[in-house]
Amino acid sequence: MGEIGSWDPEPKLSQQHRDILDRAADAIDRPGLAMEAKTQQTIRSVMQASPQIWLDFVDQETTTRIIRWIKVLTLIEEVLGFEVGAKSPVITLVRLLKKRNAYPNDLTEWIKLHTKNRFLPYGSLADRLS
Repeated sequence: MGEIGSWDPEPKLSQQHRDILDRAADAIDRPGLAMEAKTQQTIRSVMQASPQIWLDFVDQETTTRIIRWIKVLTLIEEVLGFEVGAKSPVITLVRLLKKRNAYPNDLTEWIKLHTKNRFLPYGSLADRLS
């Protein structure tokens, strides 16, 4: 008998995710980013979305908003335990800001101070060489 596989469609990011990230950014100093369990699950479902999904999601966003979200996404891994390693959306957003020539000099230090993810903020060496 053959195995039955499952297919999970690529997660979609929506206005709901913008709202969650904005609320978390406003609560960045509060325990658990002031996220309820249902909200945490909603964010967890998109933490490993493809880089293109994240790029499409932030395409029209301001640099300021993206920086706030980078900080939230960095903390989500640490504070809420959503470890995504080299698949972190932080890497994609950092690359976007660098491409825009809008990456603040102090953001790398902030990220490093707030994460144990060795891939942040730049990704894996293999990805950077390809």
